[in-house]
Amino acid sequence: MSSYWKGYFKQGGKMVKISRLSFSGIIFLLCFFLSVAVLAAGDAVPFSGIVKKVSLDKNKVGIKDPDTKKRFTVIVTEKTKPDGLKTLGDLKKKDKVEGKYTVTGAGLYIALELMKK
Repeated sequence: MSSYWKGYFKQGGKMVKISRLSFSGIIFLLCFFLSVAVLAAGDAVPFSGIVKKVSLDKNKVGIKDPDTKKRFTVIVTEKTKPDGLKTLGDLKKKDKVEGKYTVTGAGLYIALELMKK
């Protein structure tokens, strides 16, 4: 590393010193926000679980993962690829399902694929 960098940078013609802690904090925040951006990019997330509730009027299916006990709701749209389902009404409570979802910027889980096991 050159002798120029010793924790200083120029701002408005003045040399301003930044602490190593501040520099480390900036790098940490940069990495954090980059990782969040990658996760929120709309990647398909696989899921499987047991149907807890079907809301036909809202096109939503409440699902519980039996392994992690996590509960989540996927929204079924016209772009959702159903497999083994003619209508959403074919799903009943306690049915086993699997598929893939994507998360929107608003935090909604949109089903890309949904199939009854």
